[in-house]
Order: sequence, then structure tokens, then C-alpha cells
Amino acid sequence: MYRLLYTHCLLLLVREIIIFHFIAHHSMRLIESLLPAQCLVCALPSNNKLICQYCEKKILTQRQYCLHCALALPTSSDYCGDCLTKDHLFEHIHALGDYSKPLSTLIKQLKYQQQLVAGELLASLLKTSLELRYTQEQLLQFDLLLAVPLHAKKLRQRGFNQAQIICDSLHQQLGIPMLTKQISRCKQTLPQEGLSIKRRELNLRAAFTYKETPTQTLTGKNIAIIDDVVTTGATVNSLCKLLKKRGVNSITVFCISRTPLSRNEVK
Repeated sequence: MYRLLYTHCLLLLVREIIIFHFIAHHSMRLIESLLPAQCLVCALPSNNKLICQYCEKKILTQRQYCLHCALALPTSSDYCGDCLTKDHLFEHIHALGDYSKPLSTLIKQLKYQQQLVAGELLASLLKTSLELRYTQEQLLQFDLLLAVPLHAKKLRQRGFNQAQIICDSLHQQLGIPMLTKQISRCKQTLPQEGLSIKRRELNLRAAFTYKETPTQTLTGKNIAIIDDVVTTGATVNSLCKLLKKRGVNSITVFCISRTPLSRNEVK
């Protein structure tokens, strides 16, 4: 009798499991048919991914760039004229691409339209481009990721730090720890856009501060700075000066876009 009761209960349980999976499967198919996944770049169906294969391949296509500062080059040279004559505090910059569509559109959607999913996509693309350039062993040499901080007032206005969103995602995907509380932006700087090189450097002078903690030392560390757009490098250079004073061994910059100054901004 107990065996029959046990068998009956087991059959009921199996039936409930089958019904549950049937409903879950068909509900998911219904949702997918009502809300088909679209590529954030071209808006065409993307097989339930944030980007379609065509757009992903186009963005990840290798470009000609300076091996040190990642600035686009019109020729097959390894370095731009500026890097041949000027020393930088960072090892090199790795950029996903130039500041042009579709990357510029995705960055604006993230920063100004609060479309955080664009940040998730940008981070995923950046991670893929990093894996195409570096070996897994080379990526493991980085001890810490550091998102370029926003000033507290700017952070309250925007509600989030776009560089931190990208950094958070890279942290999860690459497994590299983050430096989050020790570095802050103590100076409310002017928007960099439209400023000349000299004014950008003055604008970012002493813009960041370091808060020492007993559990975190930067001495001998290899740090990757994360930012959305790098133009003159004034922001990252300001951070580099602070980090070097704290004994950091090496600094590399990972960014979404690298863009040159306009002719008016160079003056």
C-alpha cells in the first residue's frame, strides 16, 4: 500500500514538473515573439543578443592606430608623431575604436539618455577586443581596474558614472579586482569638450585625490584605468601622476573610443 502511494505521488510530481517546463517553454517563446530582441546598433533582429553578428564584426574590425596612444593613423606607421617625441606616464592606451558611429551613438545613449544597457554592450565589446589583443596570461597581470571617477556633484546630477558601469562589467567578465573607494575626484572641473590642450591640462591639474586605507596598498601594482572616451589624455595623465606618487608599477588605459582634437581645440 505504501509502495502504491509512493508511486502515485511520484507520478504526480513528474506530471507537475512536465507541465511546469511546458508552460515555461511556451511562455518564453510567446514573450520572444511579442518582444523580439533587436540589435542596439542597427535595430534588426539579433537572435536574443544585444548586437547582431554583422555589427559586432564591423566594430571589432582591426583599425590602423598608434600602438602607444591608440590614435587612428592614416598610414601603416606604428606610432603617431606625438608619441615619437613625447613621453607619457601610461604604458599604452587600448581603444575599442574611434569616436564615430556607432560607438559615439552608444556612448551618448549611455551618458545622456541613461540607457544602461548600452553600457553593458560597450563593456562586452571592449572585453572581446581586449581578448583579441592580449593573451589570458597578459590580462591576469593586471592587479586592479580603476574607473575614472566623477565629481560628487556630477555623479548626483547624472545618477551614475558611465566609466564605472563599464568597469563593473569588465570586473565581472575578466575577474580583475576593482579600486573603488580610494581614488576620488576632488575638483569640479569644466567640461573638457571645446578646451585646448593647455586648458585641458590646467583644468585637470590636481583634480584627483587618494585616500589611504590599511587594507589596500598600490605599491608595485599594475593598474588599468577605464574610461569611455580619451581625447588628449589629460584626464588619464592627471590620474597617472597621482598613482605614480603612490608607487604604482604600471598603468594601462582601456577605453571605448579614442578621438583626436579638432583644429580649434589644438590651439
